[in-house]
Amino acid sequence: MNSTVLKYGLIGLAVAGFFGYQAINKSANPQTSDLGQVLDRTEFAIETYEEHAKSNASSTALSDSQVEEFGIFLAQVMNTEPRFYDDQIGMKVQEDAVFLGFKDSNANGVQDSDEKKIFSVEIDSENERLIATDETGESVGHRFSGSGLLTGYLIGSMLSRQRSAGITPNSFNNRNVTSRANYKPSARTRTRTGGSRSGK
Repeated sequence: MNSTVLKYGLIGLAVAGFFGYQAINKSANPQTSDLGQVLDRTEFAIETYEEHAKSNASSTALSDSQVEEFGIFLAQVMNTEPRFYDDQIGMKVQEDAVFLGFKDSNANGVQDSDEKKIFSVEIDSENERLIATDETGESVGHRFSGSGLLTGYLIGSMLSRQRSAGITPNSFNNRNVTSRANYKPSARTRTRTGGSRSGK
């Protein structure tokens, strides 16, 4: 992996004011993930990895090892300071192209039997958006900032995985999804965004 590309992407995440944060008090209720942060960070990871993939492309689709590499990078982005979830987050790209976030208690990057799912992110190509869903079933949608991502190496490979798993472009049309602009994190989240990327 060209670690320099990904390292500078993370520096950009932390230094360039990519996200705005506002701390709120913890609630006594179990913590849920801030789906706004999940979406913003997923899009950032996709955009950054897409550039890395294009510069190292040897074919028109990502290999399984590159997909796994993206999952590792996505976990790094999710865990970058300031944190939006108390525990370490692990990320797994599933066979049907769902990005699964889980509580990685031992920080080994593998979802063990006692490590619960925290959220998932799906690609809705029909409506050009990402959809994040937490463990309570709440879903929030975020449109791609650039339509070129839909034909890129990473998303193109993910859409091929979707089709192989029987997921069609209109599979998401009947989902109850809150727009990113209208999403308000609950009191059970530790932080909330007030940043420049909200409102898409």
